[in-house]
Amino acid sequence: MQRLLTAHMRSLVWTLAGVMIWLSAVPLYATPSSSDPFAAPLDVQRQEAALLPSFADDLATAEQWDRYTVQARIDPEQRVLAGLLRLEYTNRDLEALDRIYFYLFPNLPEFGGRLEVRRITVDGAPVQVRYESNRFLLRLNLPTSLPAGASATVMIDFSAAAPLNASQRSYAAFNREHGVLALASALPMAARRVGGAWQLATPVFRGDVVTSDTALYDVTLTIPAAWTAVTTGVAIERSASGATQTVRFVSGPQRDFTIVLTRFPSISTDVDGTRITSYYRPEHAEGGRMALDAAARALRVFNRRFGPYPLAELDIVQIDARKFLGVEYPGLIMIDRLLYTGERAGLEIIVAHEVAHQWWYSLVGNDVQAEAWLDEGLTSFSQVVYQEETRGAMAAERELDGFRTMYQRARQAGRDAPLKRPVSALRGNYTAIAYAKGALFFQALRQRMGEAAFDRFLRDYYATFRYRVASSEDVRLIAGQSCNCTIDDLYHDWVLTAAPVPVP
Repeated sequence: MQRLLTAHMRSLVWTLAGVMIWLSAVPLYATPSSSDPFAAPLDVQRQEAALLPSFADDLATAEQWDRYTVQARIDPEQRVLAGLLRLEYTNRDLEALDRIYFYLFPNLPEFGGRLEVRRITVDGAPVQVRYESNRFLLRLNLPTSLPAGASATVMIDFSAAAPLNASQRSYAAFNREHGVLALASALPMAARRVGGAWQLATPVFRGDVVTSDTALYDVTLTIPAAWTAVTTGVAIERSASGATQTVRFVSGPQRDFTIVLTRFPSISTDVDGTRITSYYRPEHAEGGRMALDAAARALRVFNRRFGPYPLAELDIVQIDARKFLGVEYPGLIMIDRLLYTGERAGLEIIVAHEVAHQWWYSLVGNDVQAEAWLDEGLTSFSQVVYQEETRGAMAAERELDGFRTMYQRARQAGRDAPLKRPVSALRGNYTAIAYAKGALFFQALRQRMGEAAFDRFLRDYYATFRYRVASSEDVRLIAGQSCNCTIDDLYHDWVLTAAPVPVP
């Protein structure tokens, strides 16, 4: 993510009265049929549509991923997503579980919205709805314990409502404003377990907030016919009935499923088999084309330098963001409106940054709260790679100069910090450390390893941790293996401590 402001944002006050009126007037779920995604467990083979043909074999490891099936309706006027979610959940821990937790991101104050759970069943047995942590967490006490390796089917009847015109007050990726209804992380998401423990801390809203494991999504949305649903993944079925349309999407292996509704025009292009589509305001057609061109160049560069992007689609949507310049979600990027009317270079580099996040955050995951530098630092360094590949060494050096200036100012002000520091401990220096110092670490690593070994490191890191969650220690190990050398001193001075390192 590229942020303008990092201060805590206050939430909106709103009501669900209109939501319930709308729900009572319209049936939520279709009658089961041969195409009904609830008629059987999630069909892994259908997920191939979201992947490039050369990556279809990635689904051979699908047993490692949980599976979400959703049927829902969206009313963009009421700003409501409501429906039924089925999770096929497997206990991959070494001990039996007596509960399952879910994250409810719209209930974070910064989202300014609400995610309500009306009913839950586990393997058909009703379970009481229990909220924790100011409704950020949903706790399911299981009717019977779930042994290690066993699976359960959780059904959640839910509704999520977004605020209106809240970009100046709340998180604009969950908001309706100027022809766009953005519903980032609107679905209940199973909480992570790491080392036998649930990861339940409420995220600090200073950087990105979603740390998640790869999963498969099969999502059917009924929306007004005049609107376009832009989502993670690809559409595999469409039907129309009067004033509504129903579209079924599959995600492929992804960490989240994000939904945007818009009535904007769009343009598309293909890069190495991936369809890229840019959605923009009609009056910003030139900016929409620039965003598409930047994404196409970035995808081509990163495919070559990091390893191929495995997914069939990538979307870019212009939104009113105000508090950030751009934000990445799996297969879907949101860019602030003002960049479309400004100078070309600003839009281009922000789009390139968010495209790089499709490798570093989406495909290769990390704990964005505990080790934000892993994705933000490597993504910021990817800006250097982009400039180098598209405009040459001088442009790459100018990009590095920006990071040098930002980091040195923080260091001179006494605000240096180790890269491996949680977001909660980065106060007033989050961008300088996670973005700028992180990018400079990878430049220092490049100088130490040499070009050939460093390129091998990037490709090996991506290939090893695609669909997995990497750690700082994994960077050290893969880098050492790639150059057959030790980088322990660099790792100690940059990552583990705030030693007075030479700025590369």
